[in-house]
Amino acid sequence: MNTPDTDVRRLVWQLLSGDHPFPSRALDGALAEGSFDPRDRGLAKELLTGVLRHQSTLEAVAAAYSNRRIKEEEVRWALCVGLYQLLFLDRVPVHAAIDATLNAVKPELSPKSGFLNAILRGVSRGISKVHKEYAPSCDLLPEPGWRFDRGVFLDPRKDALGHLAETNGYPKFLLKRWVEAVGEDRARARMTAMNHKASLWLRVNRLRCGADQVQKVLADVGIETDAPVDEVMLRVRSMETSVPMTTWPGFADGWWSVQDPTSYRSLALGAPAAEERILDLCAAPGGKSFAAYEMSDGKAEVLACDVSESRLKVMQAEAERLGHDLRMKVIDPEGTDLPDGPWNLVLCDVPCSNTGVLHKRPEARGRFRKEELHKIVTMQNLLRKRLILPALQDHTRVLWTTCSLEPEENQEQGARLAKASGRELRNETVFEPSTDQAGGYAALVYPISTSPS
Repeated sequence: MNTPDTDVRRLVWQLLSGDHPFPSRALDGALAEGSFDPRDRGLAKELLTGVLRHQSTLEAVAAAYSNRRIKEEEVRWALCVGLYQLLFLDRVPVHAAIDATLNAVKPELSPKSGFLNAILRGVSRGISKVHKEYAPSCDLLPEPGWRFDRGVFLDPRKDALGHLAETNGYPKFLLKRWVEAVGEDRARARMTAMNHKASLWLRVNRLRCGADQVQKVLADVGIETDAPVDEVMLRVRSMETSVPMTTWPGFADGWWSVQDPTSYRSLALGAPAAEERILDLCAAPGGKSFAAYEMSDGKAEVLACDVSESRLKVMQAEAERLGHDLRMKVIDPEGTDLPDGPWNLVLCDVPCSNTGVLHKRPEARGRFRKEELHKIVTMQNLLRKRLILPALQDHTRVLWTTCSLEPEENQEQGARLAKASGRELRNETVFEPSTDQAGGYAALVYPISTSPS
């Protein structure tokens, strides 16, 4: 029987039902404090992110098998943890999914044990695998293919979008926007892509080694990568090791970093070059700053700024690991202490709704609503007025990037920035999410009087 410091289900439940705004960000620190082996660490990460991704689906199942409305948040999360194992983790036996979950929450929820047990066992008895495609129905979960012995989801004949959102774990408000913007087929593709684990990509630090060298040392320990993309991007295809990434060959030597190809290609639109002065206004955790330095062969002057001193400290440690000579500065959100120019390129990887990386930022699903989108757009408007525009000179080009798929944060903001700065929008690109890359947006805002090199 697991002890408290090795019970991953208990740890996941505590993070979900606690007051931490971003449980997925707190997970690594929580795991480091306990005595968890690599296998349990993997289960913890899959459980936490999986529950957050499929929260609305799991809550619909729990409600259908409950004889009362489930009001207690800690009870809902306990059910979600158990149901995720029953419905989405084939390798976890039914008895383990139920009994281990009940034991994990027993110290706090002992009076609710009978209620929790009844729902979890009711679901386990009431599901059967579907081995062929059926028309959408309220008793079917198409992926991973469960049929329930009762109606669980919204009736697709009465609310097709609501049914589609509920069975895929997305807010209906977001799905409706996507369908109206890009059509149902692409909206479905987005949901499918971001319901799977994101591919792991490594950016080779070409100032220290080549892609072939990194591939060789990783292959020697059972980590296989695909052929390089964009010369320095390697996708991890398979690995026979479960040791922490910080122990992989080449990490301590600064040979590579983790970066998604969408992030790398977004930066490439800005064409950072040797001898340029580059200002990154929203730098932490640093991927674009480091990539810009490498693209310039280490010959650009890069100043990485952020409003968070703690995040810049983490970024400084990463710069030292990579051997990058970057300057860093904590700036005031009001823009009262902007560093002096002139700047050739200003990078603006602005805060956003994260709707292009919902597989990596699972909390963002439940938070996406009209009011939240309005807050984010307002924040971006302030960033443009207080930080970006005051930093520009006549020859400065600006790269606006987000991890969002929403026009209000992307195309509309790019157009506003171009108009406000007397520039034109170029290289505007929307990156559709897939199993191989994150979704996002990038646009280069260029001085009208000059031409790109």
